[in-house]
Formats: sequence, C-alpha cells, structure tokens
Amino acid sequence: MSYALKKGIRSKILLVYALDATDLRSGKTGLSVQTSEGSAAYIREGEAIVRRTPLLEGKLGEHRAGSFVEVDRKLLPGVYQFGVPDEMLAAGAETVTLMLKFAGAVIEPISIHLVAYDPQDAERLGMTALGPEGRINALRGAFPRLTENEFRDAR
Repeated sequence: MSYALKKGIRSKILLVYALDATDLRSGKTGLSVQTSEGSAAYIREGEAIVRRTPLLEGKLGEHRAGSFVEVDRKLLPGVYQFGVPDEMLAAGAETVTLMLKFAGAVIEPISIHLVAYDPQDAERLGMTALGPEGRINALRGAFPRLTENEFRDAR
C-alpha cells in the first residue's frame, strides 16, 4: 500500500487492510490493541532509527497518534483505522515505511511518499503562487506521463 502525503501534514488517519493469515484471502476481523503481538513501527528515509509507536484504543473518525480501531467487521471485514503520529510525516525525509503487525494477520508494509505539494488540493495541488502555465510546467515535470490535453482541461 502506498500514499502520497504533503510533508508536515498533521492529524492524518490511514485505512489499512488486514488479511487473515490462515487463508490469505479473507479480511481478518477482531484485531485490537489487546491482540497478542500487536505492534506498529516506522522508519524514515535517511534515518538510522526505527521508531515504535504504542498502539492505543481509537475511535472511528478521530485522530489520536497510534490509535487502532476496526472500521466495521461485517460491512468492511479486515479494514482498520490507524492514527499516524505527526512526527512520522514531518519534513526532512522523502519516504516513510510503516509496519503494523498482529498475530494471525498479514498487513502489507505501508509506504508513504512525503511530497512538497498538496495532493488533496484538487485545483492547484497547493501551488497557488503559480499561474496556469507555471502549474502546467511544474506538473509536467512531476508527472511526465500526463499529456498537454489532460492539462488543458485543468485550466
């Protein structure tokens, strides 16, 4: 799983998917901070320290660093919410890798690309100081596969 997030964003919640380790097909339900061998840890690119994040009880839709909560075991089996610690997304690194581990579950590593623009800004990607041509040139450099026609609609 991979995300692109603006460097320094705060109070971020991620949704993660846990597979049942017995069949590697169905979503693993019932995980919580009390589940045996539950842990969260991350490393930021260029740093030599792996940081453990204590898992805490969470509330759906609310951010709390280290919070972990099941979303809905019947409608979305295997989907959980994790509250990302703010320092994990701080400026100073280009990527972060997060690992969540629980007995009986398989959760893929989560790779987070920390970027200088705001990927959630649908209009300008956070590039408010650039005019239309400047934004197109900046985006062309960041996303070389996009064509002039795709950018034309964005003007």
